[in-house]
Amino acid sequence: MRVLITGGTGFIGYHTALELLDSGHEVRLLVRDRDKAARLYGEATPDCVKGDIADSTAMRKALQGCDALVHTAAMVSTDKKDADLVYRTNVEGTRNAIGQGVERGLDKIIHVSSVTAIFDRKARRLDENSPPGTAENAYGRSKVASEKYVRALQEKGAPVHVTYPASVIGPDDPGLTEPHAGLVAFLYMRAIMPGGNQYVDVRDLAWAHRQLLELDLDPGRYPLGGHFLSWPQLGRELQKLTGRYLPPVLVAGSAMRMLGRAIDAVQPVINLEVPLSHEASVYATQWVKMDSSKAERDLGLAFRPVDESLADAIRWLLEAGHISARLAGRLADRA
Repeated sequence: MRVLITGGTGFIGYHTALELLDSGHEVRLLVRDRDKAARLYGEATPDCVKGDIADSTAMRKALQGCDALVHTAAMVSTDKKDADLVYRTNVEGTRNAIGQGVERGLDKIIHVSSVTAIFDRKARRLDENSPPGTAENAYGRSKVASEKYVRALQEKGAPVHVTYPASVIGPDDPGLTEPHAGLVAFLYMRAIMPGGNQYVDVRDLAWAHRQLLELDLDPGRYPLGGHFLSWPQLGRELQKLTGRYLPPVLVAGSAMRMLGRAIDAVQPVINLEVPLSHEASVYATQWVKMDSSKAERDLGLAFRPVDESLADAIRWLLEAGHISARLAGRLADRA
């Protein structure tokens, strides 16, 4: 099967490409920077078409001769000056990629969405039946709008699967994604506050994408939540893995959300390089658990242990120079 992957130089797209290549599939990438792809993949660099996800001509060229599509690309920015561009790029990019894939009659299409697309802090849980969510920032609103577009195509019978990853961690991140930046912060101190997070290993996510391409399944929606850890549980897990004492910091959920609002207010004036906003603070303190049972049932997915994913992520953070050996603790001896 020849598969086009958008976002192949990003974390999820890169690992999905590696999984497919290792399984004998042909892979083509739509990229904005061929040199970046060459640095990332080395001698295994797939065929690349240069272009942006919202460029209809480039997408048409990239899709020629392909049997399937995995759309992972998205613009991510919490800077308010980028809000219009983020929203427009992601929504138009999804319509361009998924829309052209459907028009060309591709056998399999995967839209890699996000928990953001179905998140509702008032829900009891998030699963494949959850309605499109509510979102405040441009990225979140773009995911919700893209979700509505893709669901409309599914209702018409288009062969489109949707995956909803929680916080994706693991080794070999081409950049420093937000979940990894959060782990770095936790290695300095452990926040004791309400809520928690769900972590899914990028390799499990890539495997799930391969299964969706190879199995004969009706178009479906697949939350991929992995493992839920409360913030105290995460702190204890990191202490166990690193052998280090992480000083606790007590934080009230309301205080965290107020801080998020304050950062949102000053962000247009002072460009703060912090991975926190009001929306992010809501996720952190009022997380709603994702139910991944559909993926476990349909795909035979068994999530690897969360301690394995955390350990591999920390070793990678050390190797990539994002943390010191002191922060990695005893994991530095095994890196």
